[in-house]
Amino acid sequence: MTQRMTYAEAIDFIHGAYIMGEKDGLRNMKRLLARLQNPETSLRALHVAGTNGKGSVCALLQAALRCAGLRTGLYTSPFLERFNERIRIDGVPIPDDALAELMQIIAPEVEALRADGRKPTEFEIGSALAFLYFAREKVDAAVVEVGLGGRLDPTNVLTPLACGIASIGLDHQRILGDTLPKIAVEKAGIAKPGVPLILSAQVTGEAREAIEAVCAAAGALLTLAPPDVPYAVNLPGAHQAFNAGLALEMLRHSGLPVPETAIEAGFSRVTWPGRLEWVLGEKLLLDGAHNIQGAQALADYVRSLPKKRTVLLCGIMQDKDIDEMTSIFSGIADAAVAVAPRVKRALPAETLAEILAAKGVPAQGSESMEAALRAAQALAGDEGRVVAAGSLYLVGELRALSGAGENLLLSEA
Repeated sequence: MTQRMTYAEAIDFIHGAYIMGEKDGLRNMKRLLARLQNPETSLRALHVAGTNGKGSVCALLQAALRCAGLRTGLYTSPFLERFNERIRIDGVPIPDDALAELMQIIAPEVEALRADGRKPTEFEIGSALAFLYFAREKVDAAVVEVGLGGRLDPTNVLTPLACGIASIGLDHQRILGDTLPKIAVEKAGIAKPGVPLILSAQVTGEAREAIEAVCAAAGALLTLAPPDVPYAVNLPGAHQAFNAGLALEMLRHSGLPVPETAIEAGFSRVTWPGRLEWVLGEKLLLDGAHNIQGAQALADYVRSLPKKRTVLLCGIMQDKDIDEMTSIFSGIADAAVAVAPRVKRALPAETLAEILAAKGVPAQGSESMEAALRAAQALAGDEGRVVAAGSLYLVGELRALSGAGENLLLSEA
């Protein structure tokens, strides 16, 4: 590829693999990275899996690392508004020109694999981009969130300093299994011989037993995280205590030079956009809850707030547990507005409104996100609040509408 690739062309190339990509275990990811001289082998990484909470754990880790003065890469998914958000160094998304420059290198290697009958997926290409960017920028530490599951996730090519598992819940059952132990085994697939694996105190029972068995077989060094930390955490929700405990223990086992003072400072200032995020002067609560466990955490948080009229602004993907999620959401809502985010998998607004109404919540559908937000605000009135949940796609669109913008994770370390 001799012609200079533009940012738009680079993004189109990445997203174009969504349709033509074919998952082949970890083989295609390994082949692609080998063609790029294996940039992942130079990374001192912290690797985080879990059904819910793994993004929050990553945000906590990077905040503490940055407060310790370490140049820190962060790879998470999905993005809320722009693809660049997924790949950050010191809180700043990868610049457009850097993304295009690196894709100029990666795209020909992907095409070479395609010519050989190998078809890397969109997530594999994005992960390779992140690893190459972090390696070239010589980050001191890379915090990497698992995309889906763990065992066969493209990020599982890493040999990290420490691994963490945040929670185990029912999600993506068609891929990961239909029971908590089966899902736990997939998440625990990130375990590596001799590498510390820290397990959240939130994980109990059969799920914990399954993870313990995987770690024993892999020779991973399993440690249970404390259920809380002895200092303030700037993330709302009681469940964040578990995430903070996991992040704390991962840092302690990483071998990285991160003093307790840096951990305390980072945890007290961390932000994580789109997860229990208040905008518009605390009139609108945005939360990416998109499964049963996430919906319950949101409901628990809303119930802990001062009682006032609450209007649910909801959009859900068709492949989620719609019945259970809407049952949980209906328990905190006085009224609801349903909307379909601009994603093919989104449940039609009128269908979702009918489901919510059947749960006893007065509900209406809306044709656009902007109209849905206006309708929800009108129903809430001056004294009420709007709670938006059901999908990170929903949250991303609402952040742009509400003017929350691209919030950096920790703008000043």
